[in-house]
Amino acid sequence: MKKIALAFVALFAATTSLSAQDSTGAAQTTHIANILDNYRLVNTYFTVTGFRPVDNTVGSPYLYDDWGRLWIDSMENKPVKHSVGYEANLDLEKNAIIIRASGGQAYIPESGNIQAFHLVKNDVPAHFVNLNIDGRPQFVQLIAAGKYSLIKATKIRFERANFVDKGMTQTGHNYDEYRREYTYYLLKEGVLTKINFKRKSFLAAVEKDPAALTAAKKFLDSNDAYFNEQTAVSLVQAVNQL
Repeated sequence: MKKIALAFVALFAATTSLSAQDSTGAAQTTHIANILDNYRLVNTYFTVTGFRPVDNTVGSPYLYDDWGRLWIDSMENKPVKHSVGYEANLDLEKNAIIIRASGGQAYIPESGNIQAFHLVKNDVPAHFVNLNIDGRPQFVQLIAAGKYSLIKATKIRFERANFVDKGMTQTGHNYDEYRREYTYYLLKEGVLTKINFKRKSFLAAVEKDPAALTAAKKFLDSNDAYFNEQTAVSLVQAVNQL
C-alpha cells in the first residue's frame, strides 16, 4: 500500500461534479482566461500531422488517434469551476498533455500544477488525476470514484521490429510496436493498494472494512462473468453504494 497526499482525496468530489461542467459546447468556455496558455513551456510549439500509427507500426503512445476535448477540473490545488475547453490529446508514454494550436501546430503546457482534468471524445469522458506512482508524478485514469476509487495507470513499452528468419523457424515480428501495460490500484483515504483482477486480490484490499468486504463478497458471489476491467468498476461501484 502507498500513502498519497490526502489533499488529493478532495479532488474526487470536484472531478465527478465538474465532469460535465462545460462539455456541451464551446459557448461556455469564455468564463475564465485561457489558463493553460499561461503555462506554455518556452519553444515547445511543434507540427502535428496526426496521431495515427505510421507505416509498419502497431499501436500508439497517444490516448486518441485524433484530437479530443479537454477541460481542467483542478489546478494549483483549487477546483476549476468553468474551464476553457481545449482540443487536446494525451501522450501516455511521455505523460504529457498536448494542446492544439493554430496552423497545424501544438504545444505541451507545464502540467505539474494540474491535479485533475477530463477528456471527451465521441461523447465518452475519460477522467485523469495526478498521482505519485512509484516515486514520480503521473497522470492516471480515474475509472470509478467514491469512498473507494479505482485507478488505472498506463505504461507504454516500445518494441522495435525484431523479426529473425532462421530458415526452419522464425521469431519476433517485422513491425515496430507500442504496447500498453496497465496497473490498477484501489484508493481509499489517501492509501493506494495495488490490485489485480482476481477475487482474492480485491477482498484483501478491503479486508479491514467489514461492510465493504461483505458487499464485495456478495457482488462476486452473484457475478460469475469473466473478471475484467468493467467487472472491477462494477464491483467498486457496488461497494460504494454502502
